Amino acid sequence: MKLKNSLFKYILLGFFAYGVQLPVLAIDFETAFHKAKDNDPKFQAAKHDKDATSGQSLRDITSYAPTFTYNQSQLPTLSVTSRTQTVSQPLFDAVKGASFLQAEPRKKIADANYLVQTHDLALRVFNAMSQIIQTNEAIKANESRLAALESQFQSAKRKYELGQGTITDQLDVQVKYEQAKADDFTLKANLKSARDQFKAIVGEAPNPLDFNLPNKHESFNIRLLDEVLARVEKKNPAILVAQANEKVAKLDVVKASGAVLPTIAYTYQKTVYTNVNAENNGLSITIPLDVGSYIGTYVAHAKSKQSSSTRLETEVKTKVEAERFYQQIEAGQQSLKIKGNAMDIARQSVLANQKSYDAGVKNTTDVLIAIQTLFQARNEYAVSAIQLGGNLLNLLLIGAEDPDEAVIRTQAFLFRK
Repeated sequence: MKLKNSLFKYILLGFFAYGVQLPVLAIDFETAFHKAKDNDPKFQAAKHDKDATSGQSLRDITSYAPTFTYNQSQLPTLSVTSRTQTVSQPLFDAVKGASFLQAEPRKKIADANYLVQTHDLALRVFNAMSQIIQTNEAIKANESRLAALESQFQSAKRKYELGQGTITDQLDVQVKYEQAKADDFTLKANLKSARDQFKAIVGEAPNPLDFNLPNKHESFNIRLLDEVLARVEKKNPAILVAQANEKVAKLDVVKASGAVLPTIAYTYQKTVYTNVNAENNGLSITIPLDVGSYIGTYVAHAKSKQSSSTRLETEVKTKVEAERFYQQIEAGQQSLKIKGNAMDIARQSVLANQKSYDAGVKNTTDVLIAIQTLFQARNEYAVSAIQLGGNLLNLLLIGAEDPDEAVIRTQAFLFRK
């Protein structure tokens, strides 16, 4: 084993010594998603927000814990020091009781909000990746278009030299060729912009060979709509956040109402004054009189109603979104098959028109139209495949599937060889 490790080290040193570059590891959707978790600034803020909310939940749990205070004072005119130590254990305090009950929903808010931000990160990585894919596919299609136009130009040139064609045929092809070259510059500029956006999220730019779509995509299966909606209702993180916020808001009403109620606590107090010790213990009752607390009750009631409306809106909106993505996936899979067939037919049409042109049956315009049709068919297929992948990812995330698993399933569809 040691011999093998030593040999491997020498091989690596040999590569570096002779300037041989080792292959760079490819980035796929799953890898990019995991890298983004450690790089994306927005997601880093979500991590800190989770910690803060979890800390607030822990603070709420300790609401009914005993308190200890120490006070020391010395009069400026007398050399007399007074020390007071007080321990108080709440027995009845509506505000602290409501705060204690808010600990559980706050913990749910922390976890669910973090999951919402994880979903958001997956979608942002996908959108950045999809821009790269679309641009790459457009560049490849345009390169094929350039090659076809070059071949057609040479054919038109030969016919003109043999007296079988016209200069107009050459010029028509040349115009289309120059337009395609101009498009190539624009597409490559768009690709650089898409790569920069991807790097800002992931922290690393993809390699030129990353994110290449296969020629055809296979269909995939998803849960039944009723199953998806059931998972949405029970596990969707956005709904869980709205439900937990509603519960916190209702307990805020209790806290606001409790602020005007008396509180009861058991108190032990020890005072040392001029070397005299005094100890007292017993029940202490506090009766608050604060107009602002009464007004706060109305404010809390209004916010509670608002949170209930928000929860209902979130539930309805999320279910509607789930149904929309479900229907788009069903239609998208059928549409992608048709567009794949259309792309094959367009490719055959180009070859047939070129042969017919060489035989003198078709003219240059027919061939140019066929080339342009193939270019559009390829782009439309790539765009449809990316949209279908995006709809799949959205449906899996809305249906409360594990984000890592959702990313893996989306990757398997988009980049399956």
